[in-house]
Amino acid sequence: MRILITVGAVLLSACVASAEEVPQMEVFLGYNYVRFNPNSIFFPSFNANGGGGQFVYNFNRWIGGVGDIGAVTAGSVGGLGIDSTVVNFVAGPRFTYRNESRFQPFGQVLLGGAYSTASLPVTAAIVPGGIILPPGSVVTARLHASNTGFAMFAGGGLDIKLGEHITVRPIGADYYLTRLPSLVTGDTTNRNNFRYSAGISFLFGAQ
Repeated sequence: MRILITVGAVLLSACVASAEEVPQMEVFLGYNYVRFNPNSIFFPSFNANGGGGQFVYNFNRWIGGVGDIGAVTAGSVGGLGIDSTVVNFVAGPRFTYRNESRFQPFGQVLLGGAYSTASLPVTAAIVPGGIILPPGSVVTARLHASNTGFAMFAGGGLDIKLGEHITVRPIGADYYLTRLPSLVTGDTTNRNNFRYSAGISFLFGAQ
């Protein structure tokens, strides 16, 4: 009987320890790199850098719900002096493979929107006959445009558990689909992009 009680206590302790390994909530903060492919003869593909955050609520050991907000910026697209910023706001399910090791790979599909802004510097000279400014003066301004459209991420990554309340993510890789109206033609087409992310997650609560 004493052996059975001991075995039961060990199994119960193992179950409790296993349950404590699954956080109720996770908050991720990190770096984002995006390779944008505009699919346009006017704008070449370009790189953008920035950061983002994610909030995860784990429904059980394997499945969680994710909210993802991030922003990346490119200072000079195609060497044309065009400043571009894209903000994503998406959400969806995540599947995490939790095992005995510290390594926890995951996959996710997130749907939502993206907000894009761009500005272009314009310089013009005042021709003879100017009234407000004298002839030969140079005026510099920036033209601004913005659009909102559909966005989707499909991919995954790897989290490495460093302690009870923290994990590090060396790699997150996502196919990044956007459907934003062209700033030149106004046409809306699928743009197939790529996102890499890395950072730290903070873990709260336990299942």
